[in-house]
Amino acid sequence: MSTIDFNQLFRLPKVPVFAEKNFNDHFLQADKVMLVLIVIQWFIATFITSITYDTYLYGFVGGGLITLILFWAYRTFKGTQVMRALMGVGMMLFSLIYIQQHLGRIEMHFHVFIALAILSLYKDIIPIVVAAATTIVHHFVFNFLQFYEVSLFGMPVMVFNYGCGMDIVILHGVFVIAEAMVIAYIVKLQMEHAIELNRTENQVLGLNEELTFASLHDSLTGLPNRHSLYTQMKLMVANANRYDRKFAVLFLDLDHFKNINDTLGHHVGDELLKAVAQKLNSIVRENDIVARIGGDEFIMILSDFNNAVTIEPVISKILDMFHQEWRIQSHFLRLSTSIGVSVYPDDSKDINELMKYADIAMYKAKSEGRDQFSFFTTTLNAKVHEEVAIANDMYRAFSDGEFELYYQPKIHIESGKIVGAEALIRWNHYQKGMISPDHFINIAENTGFILKLGTWIIEETAHTIKRLQDAGYDRVHISCNVSTRQFQNLNLYGEIKNAIQKNKINPKLLAIEITESVMLDYLEITLETLKKVKALGVNICMDDFGTGYSSLSYLRQLPIDSLKIDKSFVDDISCCEQNETILLNTIIAMGQTLNLHVIAEGVEEEYQMQYLKNRGCGYYQGYYFSRPVPEKTFFELLRTNYASSVTDGKSI
Repeated sequence: MSTIDFNQLFRLPKVPVFAEKNFNDHFLQADKVMLVLIVIQWFIATFITSITYDTYLYGFVGGGLITLILFWAYRTFKGTQVMRALMGVGMMLFSLIYIQQHLGRIEMHFHVFIALAILSLYKDIIPIVVAAATTIVHHFVFNFLQFYEVSLFGMPVMVFNYGCGMDIVILHGVFVIAEAMVIAYIVKLQMEHAIELNRTENQVLGLNEELTFASLHDSLTGLPNRHSLYTQMKLMVANANRYDRKFAVLFLDLDHFKNINDTLGHHVGDELLKAVAQKLNSIVRENDIVARIGGDEFIMILSDFNNAVTIEPVISKILDMFHQEWRIQSHFLRLSTSIGVSVYPDDSKDINELMKYADIAMYKAKSEGRDQFSFFTTTLNAKVHEEVAIANDMYRAFSDGEFELYYQPKIHIESGKIVGAEALIRWNHYQKGMISPDHFINIAENTGFILKLGTWIIEETAHTIKRLQDAGYDRVHISCNVSTRQFQNLNLYGEIKNAIQKNKINPKLLAIEITESVMLDYLEITLETLKKVKALGVNICMDDFGTGYSSLSYLRQLPIDSLKIDKSFVDDISCCEQNETILLNTIIAMGQTLNLHVIAEGVEEEYQMQYLKNRGCGYYQGYYFSRPVPEKTFFELLRTNYASSVTDGKSI
């Protein structure tokens, strides 16, 4: 049978740190209320009783002495357990004075129990225990004095107004002890409940703080998020207006960050973003702001300057910071960033516009080679608006059938005969006339419209090959360009396969032309896709060779059939000087070594064609023979200059 642990039963729980202030405030306020109650009892209860029974010295003066002592104690012990114990003694002494003054009448004993109940509101057991002990001791002592008829200050000592023995005093003491225990236990429950309420309140406050922080900060880096950034920028606008100052919005986008995610995994990318955030935070001033608004995009606000020139060194410092070697887990990474800058109030006084302008300037920095910064200008803004207009117009033009393919013949350099052609997109605008690809292809790439346009080019090229086959030109190869963005589209292989099957063409007559940048950004995906396309029988040409990042290792990995020499190398051919040192010679020799067809583009002069012929270049295309022409004109050229048996079946 288990026994009751009274020590544990009445042990108060320890007040946690987070609840200490609340409990201290409660104790201080309770001390003040108890002092007011003491004063009221002194003036009213003891004063009236003293007049009625003529016991001033015993009642009123005694009560006053108790009151003065408690006021003195309050100055030293307020809010402490000592003060609460003294209050317990004081309350009981007033009870004893009432009982004695009223000659022990039983009604006055109720003050003892009322006082105990009041003391319970302290939420502390000590004053209750002290009060109960004081009552019991008083009753025993005064009952003894009453038994021997002792007087105090000329007044008989009486605990009870009738004669009684010690058994009654003991019984009364038991009542006091029992009530004190019940009250003490209830106080313990109150204490536990109050602590639990404080704990819950503390948890709710903590949760609110966490939710508030989460709503205003990026979960990965802990930097302010877009919402917080806008709030802080409003304050910066007000400050800039008040003190006639400026601030700059820097839009940072990490260069080639997607490659890190794709090759090393998102966990490495996330760690890199956290490292970048920490580094950016370490180099800004106290009043500047660093925020992450999504992905690998960061915003920095540089405050309080008068001239945009003064912030250029700061921006250069940021660029240099990225050039360090970043150690992320077991990887050593090289990184750079492109930065766009807009200035308040020079570029705009509207926060949204400032953000947009900095974004525009950032894309300009990327288009000019990355790893640099660009300031927003009105000219740049006009260009962007023009590009937006073109992007919107492209969708309409596609629906209205304004896009068409032109064909530039590819010439066998020994025979001078047409062996194929490159399909080139043209936009025949209903108002502006013919629009060159230079004006819309990059925009199509950036907006994703190139995917829709690229699918149409593949299908239309296959249609043309079908029409050529039906017309008897069954050895004419047609190539079309495939962009970097299309290689991100996992359906590219399916589109080429469907175009071949739908038109029932010989796949060897179709070629796709890729650029070296595709290999740089997406080598693994590119290699996998090209092998699948090659398995269909389609030929593959490396376009603009020599202008990008090609290497022999790339050429050996990729299943290509031909190299196309960029026009810039053809332009190096001089009609009157020695051409032995030009890079063109090396490219031709490389193609021959790798058993690839070599075709030169941009041939505009006879001496260029002759030089290429002498060097062993197999094919060329360019204005020297023909500009890109519509399909009808291309068919007419074939009727007069068609080579039916000069290739070995590989597309050029």
